[in-house]
Amino acid sequence: MSLNPMMGHVKLAWAADPALVHNDLPAVALVGDRYYRPMWHSPEMADYTGCVMAIDPSGRGSDETGYAIVKILNAQLYLVAAGGLKGGYEDDTLKALANLAKTHQVNHVIIEANFGDGMYTKLITPFFSQVGHKVLVEEVKHSTQKEQRIIDTLEPILSTHKLVVDQRVIEQDFRTAEADIKYSLFYQLTRITRDRGALTHDDRLDALAMAVAYWVEHMSKDVSKAHEVHREKALQEELKRWRQGITGKKDRSRNWMGTNKARRA
Repeated sequence: MSLNPMMGHVKLAWAADPALVHNDLPAVALVGDRYYRPMWHSPEMADYTGCVMAIDPSGRGSDETGYAIVKILNAQLYLVAAGGLKGGYEDDTLKALANLAKTHQVNHVIIEANFGDGMYTKLITPFFSQVGHKVLVEEVKHSTQKEQRIIDTLEPILSTHKLVVDQRVIEQDFRTAEADIKYSLFYQLTRITRDRGALTHDDRLDALAMAVAYWVEHMSKDVSKAHEVHREKALQEELKRWRQGITGKKDRSRNWMGTNKARRA
């Protein structure tokens, strides 16, 4: 769907209805794959609650520097920008990434740290200051096989329809990869397997997986925190019932505190 750069719908609903198929978008996926519009969305909108930019720096040869910008609202992820840039350490590439971060008001930039031992982070950081955008820049390291990591990250999100893609991302991805479709994010997304080296190019897809993994981790933390709050509340209720059973008086602790407050007053 077309996304607002600063706000998202509070709630969305997905359905595999043929009437919802987006037939006017360029399709580079496998036979039977479709893009779908939302079946329904709430009229209420709210500001996105966070925005992360993931960068997969170019290695050698024909690799791109892949990037993906993903925002979040109510556990729904929104892909607002993605693509690949030729080169990796050139000033033009670094400045273009910094400008993208400013345009989309990115809060946090994460960079694949498997190359250069932190050099890429040191090179790109001054460019954020040059474009006037203050942002946290951090490196992430991966030790698992790339293909398995990407699939294990994206498959649950896609199967539960938690990723909403701006249709402009699909159009731009096709335009920038039309000369060699293997550079396309959505070509990579539908061709990856768990075999090592399954894709000739995976830079754009790897950046998307990094951005999604960032939010999956944060959502897991939020769920764990909510679970702890629930357990603590249940424990307090159980203690209250235990006190009432021992003393035979209702809300004794609260009345005692209220009485002492009155005395102090």
